Amino acid sequence: MARAVIIVMLLLVATRIARADDVGPQAIETYLARGQKLFDDQDYAGAIQTLGPVTRDARATRAQRLRALELIALADFISGDQGAARVTFERILDIDPGYQLRDPSGSPKVRAFFDDLKKQLIPGYDPNAGADLEHAAPTAATAGKPLEIEARATRGNVFDLVVATRRRGELGYTIVVASPRGGGRWHVRLTPEPSPRPYVLEYYLEARDAGGAAIARVAAPDQPLEIALSAGGSFSDGKRPWYSRWYVIAGAAAVAATVTGIAFVATRGPGPGTLPPGSVTLTP
Repeated sequence: MARAVIIVMLLLVATRIARADDVGPQAIETYLARGQKLFDDQDYAGAIQTLGPVTRDARATRAQRLRALELIALADFISGDQGAARVTFERILDIDPGYQLRDPSGSPKVRAFFDDLKKQLIPGYDPNAGADLEHAAPTAATAGKPLEIEARATRGNVFDLVVATRRRGELGYTIVVASPRGGGRWHVRLTPEPSPRPYVLEYYLEARDAGGAAIARVAAPDQPLEIALSAGGSFSDGKRPWYSRWYVIAGAAAVAATVTGIAFVATRGPGPGTLPPGSVTLTP
């Protein structure tokens, strides 16, 4: 009986360890996606319960913790628990004092609540000094083909707008300056790097004032938007690679034939000569 109790206790401990380890690097994105789905389905209690472990896991990235915390804060706020929402929003601002909400609903109540909290916690914060941007993200594109990105400033004095892009897995971003189109609209035309394989293009938008300071963003360097790119460019637009073009193949074949002929001659050995076998003639 004692042995059975010990076995049961060991199984319980192992189960708890497995559950604790379940929110590892590979599972965190799964938890985030599950929490987002519950939030979208208005199951706010389920979203909070699912995302809670992500906010406490040391293996979660800064961006992952911020995403989870914002969803939890929004779920608390919508559920009417402003006290809990305040605590969670404070945790967000502890991590990133310049954090801007990603809430797609753009709720004025949520924004006012968050801005009021920022004014209390961040010295010199002025919600009227910033800007608001609207952007409809492209869902797909092709590598090596032009891509159009547009945004509109709905509030604030935007002097410049830039789009920062990178291929997933790269560390640095490439900055492209947008062109103004009037009415607060901005436009960028860029061509992603050609690739024989699909890849993901990460990007964010940043509005800047006349002094070059960032006053608004859509996404962020550590929380970029994503575009799934299909293979394209010089590898799949009908142009064959240089090494498969007919004249390269023909030239390679000619070179190969020449080398083969040289090798054949080299292996035949010297001719029989003019002296009979065993005879040597010396002349002074």
